[in-house]
Amino acid sequence: MSQGDIADIQLPTHADNRSEAGFTDSTDQRTPEQQKADKELAERLAVLIEDANSRVIPLTRMIRKHIENMDSKKEEDRDENELVKQVKPLLEQAEKILNETQGAIKGADPDKRLSNKATRHYQDHRATPEEQRLAEALKVLLEEVGGTIEWAKNKLESFPKAKRDLGPLLDALGQPLTQIVGGVGLLLAGVLNLVGNLLSGLGLDSLLKGIISATGLDKIYKGLGLDKWLNTKK
Repeated sequence: MSQGDIADIQLPTHADNRSEAGFTDSTDQRTPEQQKADKELAERLAVLIEDANSRVIPLTRMIRKHIENMDSKKEEDRDENELVKQVKPLLEQAEKILNETQGAIKGADPDKRLSNKATRHYQDHRATPEEQRLAEALKVLLEEVGGTIEWAKNKLESFPKAKRDLGPLLDALGQPLTQIVGGVGLLLAGVLNLVGNLLSGLGLDSLLKGIISATGLDKIYKGLGLDKWLNTKK
């Protein structure tokens, strides 16, 4: 599912009022200033995550390639120490990039909504193009990084030495990923609903649901009435 496919997806709303003049979102109770701030924030976050994707995706694909190459060899030809030597710096570099991105996301929060734990009540509204762009960027990040982490952990079950050395690095890579998704979820709650819809089409929405649960966002979303899709089996 591409960004264009989600053009008509809405964030949770209670009514959908249209007129001949076009769409009128009567449920959006944000002030023009709030709408402008949210639009600019979504755009800033999308740029940050797209930049992270451009740098991290080549690394995750190299990680997969090295593990696949090892997996394709005969058992007597496998050198787990060599695999560790190949993959370890890639994981460390990817973690560094995501940590930088997570720090930049905090810096993109001028009115401190992230540090205030989403104290501004979430307002229902139609998904904006900026939010759709952000959702697509997050989907790619989760698909590539989260998907690679889970895939690599499964593959490394066959390589106990490499698993011992690389397993903690895979866990470490997952930490900034969780913080990035959780941070966006606190800043722009409804965006994760879009991400969930995108990932469900790939059978990967469990990645997002796991992160939301791990960060405690599920409890926050329940209080905002946004938890229904978390319990939906796609």
